[in-house]
Amino acid sequence: MYRTTGLPVIPHAFNGGSPRRRESRHCLAFDLTVPGLNSAPARELLAHAFGADARAHVVATNRRHDCTTLYVETDDVDANAVIGKIIAWFPNATLGRVIRITRR
Repeated sequence: MYRTTGLPVIPHAFNGGSPRRRESRHCLAFDLTVPGLNSAPARELLAHAFGADARAHVVATNRRHDCTTLYVETDDVDANAVIGKIIAWFPNATLGRVIRITRR
């Protein structure tokens, strides 16, 4: 049993044990269809409604119906609160599916 290198047999045993686990957080994701082809006003309203913890990505723009669909993730975990904010801040929007996801 000769070792030819100077490396330890179990390298993770000397630097703190098992690899560090990432913290997981729960959040809600939903699709939101807003009127118009410009997503900037909708993003500003999302920032006012949910604060800095809302992330939005444009999924589709429909020139025929003059609307934009956004995929939104927020750190809020209460679906009723999120739906209430959407109804209050976006009276002309269509809310799609709302799902709970775990982010790592």
